[in-house]
Amino acid sequence: MGGALAISAGAAGGRLHGKARRARPRAGPTELTRLVEAILRRGDGEMIPVRELLGGLDAAAFGVPLAALAMPEIIPVPIPGLTFVVALPTALIGAQMVTARERIWLPKALLDRKIPAKPLKRVARAMLPTLRKLDGWTRPRGEWMQSKAAKRLIGVAIILLALLIALPIPGTNAPLALTVFVLAMGLIRRDGLLIAAGLLLTLASFALMGGVTLVLFEALFGAIAA
Repeated sequence: MGGALAISAGAAGGRLHGKARRARPRAGPTELTRLVEAILRRGDGEMIPVRELLGGLDAAAFGVPLAALAMPEIIPVPIPGLTFVVALPTALIGAQMVTARERIWLPKALLDRKIPAKPLKRVARAMLPTLRKLDGWTRPRGEWMQSKAAKRLIGVAIILLALLIALPIPGTNAPLALTVFVLAMGLIRRDGLLIAAGLLLTLASFALMGGVTLVLFEALFGAIAA
């Protein structure tokens, strides 16, 4: 009987050990999540510099500023000139990824530009639950996606997406910005699976834009012919 109890206890211990081994430690909030939480603490009447919105650019990481730039296009806000503020630095950051620059550089005039806090808080409030879920779901994996060649490929995708965002085609900015956001979150979390999904979304975005361009082209020349 003692032997049976020992075997039972050993089996139970093995099951507990297996569960503990399978359980992943809960990830803490990323720098992006903390940045969004900080925006929500700002007063509605305040003006926030672009530099602050991009995390201060103190780190060499590209993911946080790319994700921060994408969010106001995912949740559209009525801020004049916002597309320029999003598209230009997004393209510049993508170019710096392609050239393997170690530290982000953006024009001082752009970084010092200020944006009203109230519409940004609306974006932050809408995005925060998603960010918190991603903090828990994502994790470092797919090391091959962290290579220099992969980052250059991501940089090319970012540049092309930024150029598409700059085009004045209604209804297309949100899906394009969402693709940038997915790639950015993959960089932040070092999650190769998320990066791969972002690259697939990039291809889908080009297919979408090609279809939209074809429809507009046919509508325009059809109207002229009529």
